[in-house]
Amino acid sequence: MSRGTNAPCLSDAPALWGWGFALLGLSVVAAAGSRLMGLMLGNPREKRLEPADNGEGNPIPYEKRLELVSKYGRWAVDTAIGVCPRGDVECVEREARRLAQVRWRR
Repeated sequence: MSRGTNAPCLSDAPALWGWGFALLGLSVVAAAGSRLMGLMLGNPREKRLEPADNGEGNPIPYEKRLELVSKYGRWAVDTAIGVCPRGDVECVEREARRLAQVRWRR
């Protein structure tokens, strides 16, 4: 009985082991490189909020922003700040609450 040409046979075992080790090695190198780049460049998801003067650079007070971030999340607060007029803290809170609720429901 003859085998199909696509089925691996016993004579192909060293080649299969070679490909397996090559793929394993590449995945280890990729994981190490990713970790190294994360350490070198820092994780952009872990940006820290820093207090700024309440001038042009800070649309709402720092303490209020930290409170809203802890309640609704950084994404919702940043998006709400982009949508609401500058200095309108009630609008930012209302929009952040709405965005967080929509995201939680999905």
